Amino acid sequence: MAKNIDLQCHTTASDGKLTPAELVNLAIKTKLAAIAITDHDSVNGINEAIKAAKGKNIEIVPGVEISCDDPGYVDTHILGLFIDYKNKTLNSLLKKAQTYRVQQKKDIINKFQKLGFKITFDEVRLTAKGEIGRPHIAKVILRNNPDKVSSFDEVFDKYLAVGKKAYVERKNKISAKDAIKAVHSAGGLIFISHPGVYDNFDIDKFIDYFLKRGGDGIETYYAYETSRYHAGKRANSKIVGKFKKIAKEKNILETGGSDFHGRLNQVLGKLKVPYFVLDNLKNHINSKR
Repeated sequence: MAKNIDLQCHTTASDGKLTPAELVNLAIKTKLAAIAITDHDSVNGINEAIKAAKGKNIEIVPGVEISCDDPGYVDTHILGLFIDYKNKTLNSLLKKAQTYRVQQKKDIINKFQKLGFKITFDEVRLTAKGEIGRPHIAKVILRNNPDKVSSFDEVFDKYLAVGKKAYVERKNKISAKDAIKAVHSAGGLIFISHPGVYDNFDIDKFIDYFLKRGGDGIETYYAYETSRYHAGKRANSKIVGKFKKIAKEKNILETGGSDFHGRLNQVLGKLKVPYFVLDNLKNHINSKR
């Protein structure tokens, strides 16, 4: 039986629904050979996941998903894998990112209040077990304002997505170059997450921008049909094919993950990312040592 992996998973250390230990146990149950813990701007879930996997038939790849903003490329997600999650340079960057994240979320909440929505920062803070994200804001908005919005997706599509009514850019920003430098200093590889979701800029130009600054590759395998992108199975296959072709043409590394958060429409293990993807990444790291 072919082994599959998932190299983008989120836990309660950011905006996932499962604790790191719960995620590991679910991955074992679904017979995944490896998962990466890639919380937003946080490495706080990795140690618990490694402990939960000890002595069990699963590999844990330490990772992180860093939110970046560059001129012309707003709110990009940059995926670091195989990191030394105790690295001082990386953790210094993440501490800054967390501070910038909180300020941005306060600004977004303030904008919602001005739009007449019932929401406070304290409510969102209590909803988030780890780093605060837009999904936590959406959850409170939906709970407190059923007369104004009827679904999680509606909150994002009308208010929280980049350029929408309640979206606010971060005043202080982490650049892709900053993220690349920090992940490389921690011995990791770095990729553009879910390149097919960005519709606010030219993704082909951003890939070149990212690679020129030392990026290693792109996430080619991705579950677009279960993300807010809602691509559908046929479109999903076409998008994945597009980015696999780009990776081959540019001779860059590929990774793959479902972006699992534990949402109702997500099934861990449904996205089939073959184990050879992980082998290729390991071989690349070993060749550089």
